[in-house]
Amino acid sequence: MRYYLGQCEYKWSHTESDLEKLWVRRELGDELFKTVESNNWEWTLIRTNSQSLPSDIYCRCDIYVDSLDDKLDTHFALKFPQVKPISLAK
Repeated sequence: MRYYLGQCEYKWSHTESDLEKLWVRRELGDELFKTVESNNWEWTLIRTNSQSLPSDIYCRCDIYVDSLDDKLDTHFALKFPQVKPISLAK
């Protein structure tokens, strides 16, 4: 299952660095971020040009996480009802 967790904007120079994780953590909050990390789920960060800031400097990052554990998925969805589940094609 893939979950949409939110979006944030930061400088393109922060992509693929430790700063990117800081921006994601700031947007999601510590509890949600730590839950994803402790479950060893895979982050999927989709970056596009910013719509509101200069797009040559800033990117928009849509934050998704992928899980393959149905039991953890159920608990995750109950604990964080704001996340949006997205079915992955099989």
